Amino acid sequence: MSDKKMGVRIARRPARVLLAIALSGAAVLGASPAVAEKAPTPSTPGMWGIIGRNTLGSPSAFFRDGPLGRTSTDPAARQAPPYGQGSLQIIVGDGTEKIAFGNETNFSGLRLADINALTYWVFAGTDSLAGIALPGIALEVDPNVTPGVNYSSLVYLPNDSTAPSSPATPVPNVWQHYNASTTGSAWFATGATGAAIGCTLATPCSFAELKTKLPNAEVTYSLGITKGRDTAFIGAVDGLQVNQFAYDFERYGVLTRLPFPTH
Repeated sequence: MSDKKMGVRIARRPARVLLAIALSGAAVLGASPAVAEKAPTPSTPGMWGIIGRNTLGSPSAFFRDGPLGRTSTDPAARQAPPYGQGSLQIIVGDGTEKIAFGNETNFSGLRLADINALTYWVFAGTDSLAGIALPGIALEVDPNVTPGVNYSSLVYLPNDSTAPSSPATPVPNVWQHYNASTTGSAWFATGATGAAIGCTLATPCSFAELKTKLPNAEVTYSLGITKGRDTAFIGAVDGLQVNQFAYDFERYGVLTRLPFPTH
């Protein structure tokens, strides 16, 4: 983990919205109270933000409306974000920078073995995806596999994944769905854990293999989105799904929703 925290910007939320969120707590949109009570990963809107200790350089992450994607030859952008009308904008200037955005509270203690759905949406704002590394998912865990090692980051690699984990044809300026928990997914574990289980950046493994090799791992410090120390990037993410809930990034904060079906 890095101790550096430099020049990261995140948009302020209107006071009246923060008040409404505080009064409503972690309400689940579209869910009955009975469903909400079964959530293994309850979420509070204010628990989401920049993970400073895992951020390097001067990247930027902020809540915004849009962006709208282009799914046809029409020059007008018309594809709305997958949830609501907003998203989390991410800007990484070059290969020396890194940004991490997530939740350092609500997922602590969640067992890797109990994660059955882990998906999200990506919008890459560029003319071409050639040579562009997309944002991934990172879980900071206690691997519980190597004596004396109680920390590792498990990182999803969207560029190394194949369908159905990643789109069959990744394209820029379009919202596309990535399923980090299914067939074709590519993951690696940092540090001694990766070498011990054979899931490294050079030799990634699937999510199913990761769960088999780390049967007792559990989330400790955070679960969230990571991008950096590889290529520059400008784009957005939305709808981070963990099991039965999707976390919708909106201009005024984070909402917990039931996930939409994807095909």
